[in-house]
Amino acid sequence: MFDLNRTIKIVTGALFNREPTWRNYLPEAGDWKKTALLLTVPLIIASAVISYLLSLVFADSGMFAVLRPTLLSTVVMIITGAIAAGVVAFIVSALAGVFGGKSSFALGLAAITLAFVPGYVGQALTWLPWIGGFLALGLAIFSLVQLWKIIPIYLEVPDGKRAVHYIVSLVLTIVAMLIIGRVVNPLIYGPDAASPFDSISSDDRSGGRIGDLQRRAALMAEAQEDTFTPPDDGKLNKAQVRTYVEKMQELAEANAAKMQQMQELAAKAEADEELSVKDLGTMMSGMTEIGGFSATAIEIVKRDGGNWAEHQWVQQTLLTAARQKDTNDAVAHNYKLYTEYAEELESFGR
Repeated sequence: MFDLNRTIKIVTGALFNREPTWRNYLPEAGDWKKTALLLTVPLIIASAVISYLLSLVFADSGMFAVLRPTLLSTVVMIITGAIAAGVVAFIVSALAGVFGGKSSFALGLAAITLAFVPGYVGQALTWLPWIGGFLALGLAIFSLVQLWKIIPIYLEVPDGKRAVHYIVSLVLTIVAMLIIGRVVNPLIYGPDAASPFDSISSDDRSGGRIGDLQRRAALMAEAQEDTFTPPDDGKLNKAQVRTYVEKMQELAEANAAKMQQMQELAAKAEADEELSVKDLGTMMSGMTEIGGFSATAIEIVKRDGGNWAEHQWVQQTLLTAARQKDTNDAVAHNYKLYTEYAEELESFGR
């Protein structure tokens, strides 16, 4: 039975007291119908209706006026949202079973719904003037971070396979959402309306954007399998530090380029220029990379046969040396190497 007070309490907890709320709801998460009635459907309906009402209030504002909802499109989006939630829950839970976790649609639906509470709030606020679109995008990214955290709690994917499961789930979800958009878009904007899928070139579909996501997923999966046994004496060698510095400088340059690209997109939005689906994808990718969930870092390190596990060990060892300086012979040796590259290391915060 639907309980508005309970729904509000859980939603509020999922926003401001996340992990305790997740764990408190877990004993009830085995019933997908209960989750759908108590959380998923109310969130989908509320976010769509509030978004529609705000679009009426701020009729001449917002970043994406060309996509302003109508009453019909709002109804269709509610139905689509419910379908999408089910599809994503199925993908995440089915892959959890493949990667050694629990294959439970009910637990997957609960995890997806709770993780994406911030995203639903962002969707509801999309039509706020100036900040709505960016707020929606930021909360969507934040929801992806929460999904990463809730999966091991609900679906018990082993630590060693979490990254592989997460990335493959995202790739399949993107493909599924593109297909759903291709079907639904004509219902919202008319039979002759361009689909978001159509805005992605044939090159992007075949060997480009989707292919790049698949390639990056495979690379991150490979990185999770990397192993490295530190030397018994715990000492870095100069070649390791030099390689680390070179890779981090390359990453810093890549992030600077992404930041510049995001600033250009922000200026484009402020000038009320239309942002394409590709622009939004670029913005989300840039914010995610700069925020620390960096596939680019792995890509740079793994290039030419690099070892991700060794890279992480070098990073942690340098941080330890910078803090402790000379607590023992190994730390003193590593600190001496650190000081040789201190200017470069400090320039990118390592």
